Amino acid sequence: MKTYTYDLEDPKAMLSRVRQGLVALGGEWEEVAPIMLAGTAQYRPRRASPMRSGYRFVYQRAKLDLTVYFPEQQFEHLHAFLDAEKLALLKGVFQAALPKRSGYDLNEFVIRGIIDDAVRG
Repeated sequence: MKTYTYDLEDPKAMLSRVRQGLVALGGEWEEVAPIMLAGTAQYRPRRASPMRSGYRFVYQRAKLDLTVYFPEQQFEHLHAFLDAEKLALLKGVFQAALPKRSGYDLNEFVIRGIIDDAVRG
């Protein structure tokens, strides 16, 4: 019997891989890369339902809503740096940081600022 799991790693490990991906892009992204380690990520999976009564089994990748929180100062820096094109590239780096085996594709990608550092977990 085959089972499919949707495992997500620790958010800090994912943010570390995103930082490495941004360093690999080089240029102006190297300035933004260290900010990733100050963030906190929150996953909200939307699991696919491959088994429905009366239908053949079809393996589907599930959707993942991801919100990344940054302290206010880092958030303001990111807000000033990112335009629509750079945001799309950053989302691609986050997608690449998710392991293929997780079975997830980014659906919603949101960056938010937090006012108090104590709010971060």
